Amino acid sequence: MLPPRGIAISSGFSRATGVGSRAKNREIKWGCAARIKEGRAICDSHHVNEATLERTYLAAIAQMAENADTVIEAVREGALLTMEPENNARLAAVEQAIIEMQESALALHKQKVGHKITEAEYNEAIQECSQQMQQLEAQQAELQTVATRYAEVKVWLDAFETNIRTGEIMSTNDAMVMKTLVERIIVNDTDIEVQFKCGVSVQQEYVK
Repeated sequence: MLPPRGIAISSGFSRATGVGSRAKNREIKWGCAARIKEGRAICDSHHVNEATLERTYLAAIAQMAENADTVIEAVREGALLTMEPENNARLAAVEQAIIEMQESALALHKQKVGHKITEAEYNEAIQECSQQMQQLEAQQAELQTVATRYAEVKVWLDAFETNIRTGEIMSTNDAMVMKTLVERIIVNDTDIEVQFKCGVSVQQEYVK
């Protein structure tokens, strides 16, 4: 069974140099690494001329840059950045509750040492504290994960806006721009799909 025709540049995509009768006729193409190595029986995808791929990539980026405000807003809504203050407030409340729970456990220990409560009462209260602490720590971990995601999206948005303003996003030679913004590029028969790390993607027909 043949694999899908779409090829991901980020994995299994290689350069192949087609050699003509003279050096000047050499043409650099990109294609599925499995086909280049094993042949058409393994993968029936096509090679893509490098110049065509670069022009198409630039056209896709230009399309996205023209709609930058819409894209940024979509990313903000998709990542629910408007809820970041609420998430931070909940995280702060949970962390405060953890501190209070730790203080309660310490107070119980002092009561036990001072013989103000029995061993059985202490064990029961400590067990309840432990269960509540586990719940709080689980909430804390979840909220911290969300906070980290917010931070990552903000970094991406800052990079995206900066690269649009400076024009660097239009450069196919800037590897750092690609690494910062782009997750992968899917090469299809008639178009490419540029998938960005934020989850947004843009499709562009080949520019010959």
